[in-house]
Amino acid sequence: MTFEQLKYVVAVEKYGTLKDAAEDLHVTLSALSQGLNKIESELGLTLFQRNRNGSTSTKEGKVIVEKAKKILTALADLQEVAEVMQNKLTGNLKIASIPGPFFQLFTAAQQMKSIYPDINIQIREQNSQTMLEELKSEKVDIALAVYNHEDLEKYPDFHFTKIRDCEMLVVAHKDSPIIQNGVVVTEELGKQPVILFDDKIVIGTMNEIKRVFGRNDIVISVNNPHIVEQYVKENNAYTVGLDLTFNHSQLLMQDMQFAKIDFLSEIPTTHSFGLVTKMNHHQTPLMKEFALRLKDDFKTPIPIRL
Repeated sequence: MTFEQLKYVVAVEKYGTLKDAAEDLHVTLSALSQGLNKIESELGLTLFQRNRNGSTSTKEGKVIVEKAKKILTALADLQEVAEVMQNKLTGNLKIASIPGPFFQLFTAAQQMKSIYPDINIQIREQNSQTMLEELKSEKVDIALAVYNHEDLEKYPDFHFTKIRDCEMLVVAHKDSPIIQNGVVVTEELGKQPVILFDDKIVIGTMNEIKRVFGRNDIVISVNNPHIVEQYVKENNAYTVGLDLTFNHSQLLMQDMQFAKIDFLSEIPTTHSFGLVTKMNHHQTPLMKEFALRLKDDFKTPIPIRL
């Protein structure tokens, strides 16, 4: 029995056909079929029922597949530990982040790359609900997200590591009447133009503002945070969002006023920001080291002028 044969077993169970498994493993269909026959012969078990529609794990096969996964994970851990001991960290890492911390995250990735040139880190900016769904399907390895109790209940197989709290703010152009002397003028909330980043926590906060204070015009919602900044500047408008989203943009802060949302009582205006990973997703040394670096980098927030 070889590690390659264990990989064959896991791949066939994952894809359901020998053809797709062979393509994923970059081996010939003949080599894959022979490898399966050898491991079944050695174990004295039939692991898959094969037919024209594909391959289905037998009851015994399901048990062997789970054992094979654990063995392969342990092997990967051994190889990765050896690489770290040689200061030779390698591998790929896919990270998703909310807007705002993106450039701080990019700096951390550059620093890691300078120490470990063989690593590959991919970063993209998303709203929290999208990245959590992508984490669930393992399209990303780490999410830097804002979350609440609803998310903790919705994703019981996630590990949430809180870094700090975030405050919900009203952010307005300096010429907007929305904020006066550092306080939100609530009677203006239903009158002035507003634009929002398409995030469930932000949308939920704005819906409560509409319910309490009313709104006559259309609320614009976009998935590009830079459009939000541009619209606020050009239209003397306002937006609602988390301090973490805004306090990394020094250029935006020069033309804006900020005020905490302390006038809503039915919904929380303080939320958690942190690292989110999937519990049963293999935690590579690269993931662990980068996660530690991020926690240290984000513990001290950049001050915001309120």
